Amino acid sequence: MKEERVAIVTGGSLGIGLAAVRAFAAKGIRVVALARDLGRLERAIAGIEGVVAIAADVSDEADVRRAIGEAVGRFGRLDILLNSAGVSMSGKDRLVDTTSEEWHRIVDINLTGTYLMCREALPHLQKSPAAYILNVQSTGAWRANAGVSLYAASKFGVRALTEALIEEYRDTNVRITSVSPGPVATNIWSHKREPPTAELRARMMPAADIADIFVWLLDRPPHLHIPDIIVTPWTTGRAVSA
Repeated sequence: MKEERVAIVTGGSLGIGLAAVRAFAAKGIRVVALARDLGRLERAIAGIEGVVAIAADVSDEADVRRAIGEAVGRFGRLDILLNSAGVSMSGKDRLVDTTSEEWHRIVDINLTGTYLMCREALPHLQKSPAAYILNVQSTGAWRANAGVSLYAASKFGVRALTEALIEEYRDTNVRITSVSPGPVATNIWSHKREPPTAELRARMMPAADIADIFVWLLDRPPHLHIPDIIVTPWTTGRAVSA
């Protein structure tokens, strides 16, 4: 039987988002991948059957509304929303050494982007017989370490938003789950002032591992709800913080 579900995936051109696009498409789910850079997104998803690329900045309200409208207009429905777009700090800095510009860059994408996507997608998701919102958090949403205050604040915010949504939509057709990964080997580390060593990167989880968790969650029967999954490498060497 052909899969009929339609998913929107933010941050679809790189890392966890791209891994999820591949995993969903392999399952037969029709995917609308969102990213700010349309050219990079189109190159990333080239050859993946059943995937549509739409340029959108998740921190921009008008962009979010337009992108979701295009997705629903194209497929006539929306069943899954995966919020995986995210950014991190360029290095470990004390709060007093951070800037308002970096605060807004991180919070606008990580927290405001998740808020806007959920808010605009929910009216469409409520029409699905079995809808799912998947929010990518971080182990940083559960424990804040020194030097990553801005990132931790944004992810704690996503955690609070997710918990509130779970209570608002309990006993409805819309389930909400967050996935909180530890270090994942994605391009996010290449933007650090001091990137992790090759040895540390080798100990990180592949993005495909996280995508496998998303697929597993989507396959759980509708009477089950899993609020959050924390997943970390079994052997990390020393701690690495996003």
